[in-house]
Amino acid sequence: MRTTAILRSIAVAASLLAAASAHAGQARNVILMIADGAGPTTWLAANQWQFGALANTSPAFMPGYQGDGFAQHWMATYSGHNMPLPPGQSDTRLGFPAGTFPTILPQLWNELPVPQYGSYDPVRANDLTMGPVRVWANSNGSLLGNRGPRVDLTPVATNPAAVQFLANQLEASGTVRAHLDAGPASYDYLIWNSVTDSAAAGSALASGIRTYNSAINVNLDGTPAPFLTQQVKELGKKAGIVTTKPFTDATPAVFGTQNDYRDDELEISDALIRNGLLDVVITPGHPEFGGGGVPRTPDFRTISESNLAGLRDGSLGWTLVESAAALTAIGNGEQAAPEKLFGLVPVASALNSRNTAGQTNAFDPTIHTPGNVPAGVVPFVMPDLPTLSMAAIRSLSTDPDGFFLLVEGASVDSAAHANNVPQLVEEMLAFNRAVGAVIDWVETESSWSETLLIVTTDHANGLFLGPDSDVIPFQDPIAGAAGTLPTGIFWTTNHTNELVPLWSRGPGSELFATRMEGVDPRRGEYFHLTDVHAVMSASLSAPIPEASTWLLTFAGLGVMAVFVRRSRH
Repeated sequence: MRTTAILRSIAVAASLLAAASAHAGQARNVILMIADGAGPTTWLAANQWQFGALANTSPAFMPGYQGDGFAQHWMATYSGHNMPLPPGQSDTRLGFPAGTFPTILPQLWNELPVPQYGSYDPVRANDLTMGPVRVWANSNGSLLGNRGPRVDLTPVATNPAAVQFLANQLEASGTVRAHLDAGPASYDYLIWNSVTDSAAAGSALASGIRTYNSAINVNLDGTPAPFLTQQVKELGKKAGIVTTKPFTDATPAVFGTQNDYRDDELEISDALIRNGLLDVVITPGHPEFGGGGVPRTPDFRTISESNLAGLRDGSLGWTLVESAAALTAIGNGEQAAPEKLFGLVPVASALNSRNTAGQTNAFDPTIHTPGNVPAGVVPFVMPDLPTLSMAAIRSLSTDPDGFFLLVEGASVDSAAHANNVPQLVEEMLAFNRAVGAVIDWVETESSWSETLLIVTTDHANGLFLGPDSDVIPFQDPIAGAAGTLPTGIFWTTNHTNELVPLWSRGPGSELFATRMEGVDPRRGEYFHLTDVHAVMSASLSAPIPEASTWLLTFAGLGVMAVFVRRSRH
């Protein structure tokens, strides 16, 4: 009995110490990889192109991060409030004459008293009752101007009820065309209810808050919210962002600054360059170049003329690398990575996976298909996302304290907005290659005991389903042979409120399983975007050395107490 009690005390102490060690397992590095706008079938479509009908049937027919060694979970993406603008902003911010909206809408939707508007209803999201699916189209221009295609009124950053009211008014005046498609009621819910934009979604990831659409780390009441990169710097680590669209876009911006409106690009740009929170920025959006590295009349929309000059002369503290060849050499390890790297890829608006010289960045499905460049088409001339991701890691990993890195495949979202299956697949394949490169680095130059890798999206986009999904609810796209595009249809040209997948591996990844907020009948348990912030923050937090010592002391005292008590009898 005496021996059993002693062993039991030792076992309890050991289990407490093991639990504490697991909880305190700190990540030296955290890498967050976002395929912006990728819904569940976006990943599937890329796998179908690569593997044909065998896609997802076994680990051999899916990317490595979707198989063994990685935990996979489901995540909700709704925002805190579907306001398109900060409170009090006028309709002129949306490109309409001042005073226009009050004649159509009694109250601006960004002032509607709907705090904590967002939610995800797993019952409505899976309602298979057949009914109307609302689609609003405007041949003259989008309600949201620079948000997405100019032919859609589906809410990217709006209150759905208000937009529906506005669309009804516009339809009555003959300005817009409205029609109803037949399909499961769940589609209508996923398209119209609690839809987030990338700013609110990114703020959830970076700050752990649910806020209004268009907010960059700003709370619903307009106050700035602390964000992850600030914590990273307090821990003495380096931080960086890599993106395939300008670094002033919402998703990269949330990891470097705070702003009440996502379209204040020069304010955001100035903060990211000058506030000292980032050590690596790699981005397109070069003021002096168009598609494929072709010079253009300078356009200082994303970087001011003075900041470009300061980057070039080094007075802002950065090493500017604006040569495609030099960025490639850094990514391949053929050239030393600067300690503080600003990689300005010499293209304008986007680094698409096949950015061709002399053409715009728009993907043309009539001449390009994934993995195929017809004769006479100039091939991709810029460093790709895998190369740029490695350039960032080579710079950041020089810090002995570790780093945080965001890698964004931004043009996945653009392709979904355009309902462009070839570009959607190609951008997703480029993202997958980037994840593969990062995994190779972890396994050869780091380890899964010190690096946390999270692969996910900020929201879904397009609701890309099978060709008969109007009568077969949630039918998957249909795969052809490997190397051919799957067939299917898009139900919207904008963001949706679908659950999205997340894969993770490394210290802290086990915490995701403890943060579930609901159960979906198709997907199972799910958490929210804000939980990604919580897990990253916890995994980065400095360990408390006294914790393990205290537990060991406690365990030792417990064992001693057993000995003393038993010896007295």
